[in-house]
Amino acid sequence: MTNKRTGVSSDPTTSEVLLYKPKPAQEGSVRLALAYPAPYSIAMSSLGYMTLFAQLDQNPQIQATRVFSDTLSQYSPKAFDLVGYSFSFELDILQILQDFKTWGLPLYAAERDRHAPLIFAGGPTVMTNPEPFAPFFDFFLIGEGEELLNDLALAYERHREAPTREALLHRLAVEVPGLYAPSLYHVSYHPEEGYITAIEPRFEDVPFPVQKQFVGNLDNFVAASPILTPDTVFSNTFLVEVMRGCSHRCRFCLASYSMLPTRGASLEAIIERIETGLPYTHKIGLLGALIADHPQFPELCDYLDAQMDRYSDMKLSSASLRADTLTSQIARTFKKGKQNQLTIAVESGSESLRRRINKNLKHEAILQAAANVAEAGLRGLKVYGMVGLPDETEDDVWALVELMKSLKRENPKLELHLGCSSFVPKAWTPFQWMPKLDTKTIQHRHEVLRKNLLKVADVRPTSAKWDFFQALLSRGDRRLAPFVVRFLELGGSLGSMQRAFKELQANGSVDFPPLEWYAQRQRTVEEILPWDLLHLGVPKDILYKESLAPPPRSSQATSVA
Repeated sequence: MTNKRTGVSSDPTTSEVLLYKPKPAQEGSVRLALAYPAPYSIAMSSLGYMTLFAQLDQNPQIQATRVFSDTLSQYSPKAFDLVGYSFSFELDILQILQDFKTWGLPLYAAERDRHAPLIFAGGPTVMTNPEPFAPFFDFFLIGEGEELLNDLALAYERHREAPTREALLHRLAVEVPGLYAPSLYHVSYHPEEGYITAIEPRFEDVPFPVQKQFVGNLDNFVAASPILTPDTVFSNTFLVEVMRGCSHRCRFCLASYSMLPTRGASLEAIIERIETGLPYTHKIGLLGALIADHPQFPELCDYLDAQMDRYSDMKLSSASLRADTLTSQIARTFKKGKQNQLTIAVESGSESLRRRINKNLKHEAILQAAANVAEAGLRGLKVYGMVGLPDETEDDVWALVELMKSLKRENPKLELHLGCSSFVPKAWTPFQWMPKLDTKTIQHRHEVLRKNLLKVADVRPTSAKWDFFQALLSRGDRRLAPFVVRFLELGGSLGSMQRAFKELQANGSVDFPPLEWYAQRQRTVEEILPWDLLHLGVPKDILYKESLAPPPRSSQATSVA
């Protein structure tokens, strides 16, 4: 990389401290590049990416290399047998396709020859619905990388001399649990209505559906920073995973369902991992969908308190906390750890709408959480909200306004921040059948929050148009691939969205329904969904029953006015 200010080439890895010992690769080892669709500074803030690389780097049968969007040009794709992308968000596909262009690789997997590396992806986005991206990748890993990557490399080593690319993919799909190769499955569509009529494996011995793989006992795989570096978003912070998944099952939440079963390592294992980081840094970050749900989280706070007495410069940071678990003890612990603010997710100001989405959170718990933050002496509280949820009314939006005003009224010195997204239906959640609200209505509801909370909170809504694009991909199928390519060719801006579709439609190359058909359509339980060729652990009928089983709502939104 080159320093833009000085023009001098620099290598950020020279500032790294490795907390593990790499093992030299054996002769003939599998050459695997672990790629991240972002610059080094972002990639090396991803705990999952770092821990998977360290795992590979300690296997002598694998020659592991890290590749980032700002180091890509330093390598040739011919230097690798396998290239695996960490795929966390739908929009990552734009950088990934740009990476393919930088490398001179055909964008479509079917157009790459036998000498090109096999390119695959894993992560929450493609683990739930890989289909919009299927034509670009040779295969996907469905599940948690700790269980999959070593098995993949060993299987590749056994079959690397397969006569054709398809033969190699076929053998890998049969031998590696959780490996999904799209080219081994045929999808049929209704010629007029557009919906899927059948998904069929092309060979009898390939798995159908492909089953998610997961780590059963996290004590052996406690994710914690194996590399420390000052050149990241979380500069020299030792990150440690406290919990994986979430047991509260909010009906819109990807983490609640795709990461089942909910697990946490033992307190002893977590402390042991923290102890390996403390000799190198006193900045500790606790990660997880819901860290305070760990059954021994109070004891973990006691341990951290003791360490802060030992190290006066120690700093703590954390992921979002659930309001009804944000106790006075937790607030005091993070204040002692020099944290300026804490974050809670309430989704809605309406208690009845929160019941509808299965976020069973009482108003009193939210108010008490804010009081605990204020009493501990922290400066601010960030609140995550959402608009456009199923069955939401205008009254529900005003209830969020009233909730934020109540938090400010009762804690006048507390700086409030409201981050507000819009509901995006996600595969493998109970709300996967629900439509996304139209962009104009979303923008109006965001504006209601912004205008009425000017003197109460710093309100930062997400882009309603980008949320629509996310929804398009989150429930899309493989027919969308040409649209994604043309969208990128036109600049990848919001204005390119409809233009790309209209151009494809005009030249007759489009064979998929309008974009709104994917994002804003209510789906039926009888419909074959693009991601039905996977199984993440929860039967489809259970998800559907969960989507239709809310408690009755009153005609008025419950507020805290």
